[in-house]
Amino acid sequence: MNRASYTTIKHRPRARQFGTRHAVSTGHHLASRAAITTLSRGGSLADAMISASAMLTVALPHATSLGSCAMLMAFDAASGRLSALDGSGTAPRAARPCIFANASIDARGPRSWVVPGLVALWEKAHARLGRLSWHTLFADAIVAARDGIGFSSELARNLALVQPSIREQPGFAQAFQIEGRDRIAGERFCQPALAATLQRIAAHGGQAFYRGPIAKALAAFSEMHGGLLSEEDMESFDAQWTDPVRQNFGDNEVCVMPPNSVGVLMLAQLAQLHAIQREKRDDALIAQIMVAREILGPLRDRVADPATPWPLEPEHYSQAERPWDSSLRISEPGDTAGIVLADAEGNALVMLQSVFQPFGSGCVDPATGILMNNRLQEFDLDVAAHNVLAPGKRPVHTLNPYLVLRDGRPVWCAASPGGVSQTTTGVQFLTNVLDARMTLTDAIDAPRWSLSREGELLCEPGFSESVIERLEALGIAVVRDSLHPFYFGSLKAIHLHRDGVLEASADLRREASAMVE
Repeated sequence: MNRASYTTIKHRPRARQFGTRHAVSTGHHLASRAAITTLSRGGSLADAMISASAMLTVALPHATSLGSCAMLMAFDAASGRLSALDGSGTAPRAARPCIFANASIDARGPRSWVVPGLVALWEKAHARLGRLSWHTLFADAIVAARDGIGFSSELARNLALVQPSIREQPGFAQAFQIEGRDRIAGERFCQPALAATLQRIAAHGGQAFYRGPIAKALAAFSEMHGGLLSEEDMESFDAQWTDPVRQNFGDNEVCVMPPNSVGVLMLAQLAQLHAIQREKRDDALIAQIMVAREILGPLRDRVADPATPWPLEPEHYSQAERPWDSSLRISEPGDTAGIVLADAEGNALVMLQSVFQPFGSGCVDPATGILMNNRLQEFDLDVAAHNVLAPGKRPVHTLNPYLVLRDGRPVWCAASPGGVSQTTTGVQFLTNVLDARMTLTDAIDAPRWSLSREGELLCEPGFSESVIERLEALGIAVVRDSLHPFYFGSLKAIHLHRDGVLEASADLRREASAMVE
């Protein structure tokens, strides 16, 4: 039985008068429905992205919130232009290596925040690509937050796994517990403070998040609990349009976000695999695994914010007691929500948004209903590292949306949660569809492998036993029948066929939904 939620549509030229057809795949059915509703009103893909994204902040706050970062790529069929939009957050002005005297950036809590970039990304995307009025894009999310929705099963599953270091953070219990116990799947989940915040953003624009009552509330919440974020940090932030990084893969061009995204690590893996293509499936899988082991460790340390000068001045780090020890990184991978959209005109958009690890910092501001990210810990404290912490700098980022072009037009677009394993999930999916010529659902359903932060090879049930035996013979530690949902991701993908067929599929390793209109 396929795990993928699958839908196919065919656009007929004579049916154009009845409206353009669209394909949507997101991390929650309410987000997919919000996107379809916006598209049915004549909205652009960017409009639909904002509606779906806002709904995700309501439905999946363990993965994304208004306190999130985000990255997006969009293809405009009329101009043939592919653009990238970086909404990853920056370090507060008070964030310097010297304040972390124990040589470890706080894993959770108010000193783990970067400035949230999600709302700035919405605003930039709407200014260039939007069609409907801004204030109309948030109606579904506002109603869902105000009147309540069923507490998501994915949210409940993550809540059950929460450690005391997260539960003790300010505002966490108020947000996710009721009558002294954790909320459970299916219970009505109302978020009135978040509804009011979304209403303010809808009424006054994206800058209402970065200036005025919302920014003041977040800054006051930060100051009250010893955080680093200030009103000045909020006011000075902006998302940035940039150019994707492109790489040929046979007749295709794979496009990813530039650094500070780790998307270039996926391209590096694909480049080596293309040079050593294997005809046999087992040989191809072994090549994927060996290339990933070779690339992800050394090259990840080279990914950083290219806009920030490096190295820092000595006074920024002179009080640090010792270099950053990579073993101090916590072992949980990131959690993320994705949105993939396409239409029969050939437009496509793929976007990821995230508070980083499940429930981010754990801090929820009662005044605004916003859960804040813990992305600051992705910086290094080693002064010799490209990714060393600095005020106003963007950290290395695990968000990896991607599109595949052929003859200058999109044919595949996809995204998946899963921290840096987004790159290995992407490699497996793309080699499945581009090399092995699998169908969309078969490519998603194929058993996956991943690498733990300890270097173990994790294999899903059904993964090739002959491959496992060959790797064990090379001395590689293998965990069979692993069911760790974070490492294997949850793909959202769309295939744009040349004949006008759009296929939208959602990987059910986690909660996800594909719809068409």
